[in-house]
Amino acid sequence: MRRDVVTEVILDYGDFVENFATVLEAQDYIENNYDELGEPLAAWLEDANGRKKWDYRIVDDGAGQFTLIAGDCIRQGSFYKAIH
Repeated sequence: MRRDVVTEVILDYGDFVENFATVLEAQDYIENNYDELGEPLAAWLEDANGRKKWDYRIVDDGAGQFTLIAGDCIRQGSFYKAIH
């Protein structure tokens, strides 16, 4: 597997953070732990080097189902390095 394409979803609850391999795992975690932990303060996607790719909006449909909606891509310079 190419290491430069490995990503993880991060949920920030303030006192701690949780990381997940997929958005569906993160959504399930929010739904299953909502009564105990409440809604996370923030959610975002990181690459293997810890660079934030984009933020997620956390949307509650009112029936206990949560959806993470990806925002705009965060541009942090070029992925290419100069040869010289």
